[in-house]
Amino acid sequence: MEQLQFRITDKNGKSKNCYAIATYHHDENNKDYIVYTDNSFDKNGRKNLCYSLYKKDGNNITLIDNLTKEDKQIGLQLVDGILKCLKDN
Repeated sequence: MEQLQFRITDKNGKSKNCYAIATYHHDENNKDYIVYTDNSFDKNGRKNLCYSLYKKDGNNITLIDNLTKEDKQIGLQLVDGILKCLKDN
């Protein structure tokens, strides 16, 4: 399986590599979601996970940070589902 890797640039101009953990197309709202990590860790030693809407154009990925309340709920459900799968294995 090919791992989806991409670079993001934050609002301060700092660039970092990110790695997709899961992508999901929601048929009802016709939006694409991505759960990813930059391989950083929180203060408790857990890997940081992020979610966003995204668009893929060829090899380019654009994260969309204008999330609605519904988008945030779907994103959190995705993260929770991934964490549950990891815990169960």
